[in-house]
Amino acid sequence: MSNKIKLKLVYLLIIVSLFGCKSEEQKNEPVQIQKKQYVLPPKQEQQKIPDQDQPVIDSKEADAIIAVIKENIAATEAEDKKRVLKTMHKDSPQINSTIQGMDFIFANYDMKFELEQVKVLEINGDEAKVYYQQTTRAVKGEGFPPTRITGIHNMKKEKGKWKLFKTEYISNQPIR
Repeated sequence: MSNKIKLKLVYLLIIVSLFGCKSEEQKNEPVQIQKKQYVLPPKQEQQKIPDQDQPVIDSKEADAIIAVIKENIAATEAEDKKRVLKTMHKDSPQINSTIQGMDFIFANYDMKFELEQVKVLEINGDEAKVYYQQTTRAVKGEGFPPTRITGIHNMKKEKGKWKLFKTEYISNQPIR
């Protein structure tokens, strides 16, 4: 098998492992981030009113959500499958593809991830949407180009704790 084919195979497996699969219907749908309007509680003396474009997001909840994403990255870098799975919702449609991807990646590469941007876009009860941008680099192993990925993590609570449910990527571009 040529190196070019191996590179394409590895690249495809990493995308699938880190971001799961989508149905044909989902692939054809553009990713839309909708702004929502929120009704603010009555003004209190010390409460700041955010810009109307910005949803009201509880900072403690946002911090808890972002901590799960950072733990997922740390567990993946440490090649600790159990830790990675603890960050994922038990009903995630991407668990099987994530396990298969981890098996391949952990056997062939040592990866380094850098979370460049992360922003909680929306929290709606036990669900949340988080925009992220990260770089992925193989520090050991041949054939994986450095990549910058942007996407939306859909989070859900499980037994009161935030978990990764589904990840949809927006862009995936090689970087130098």
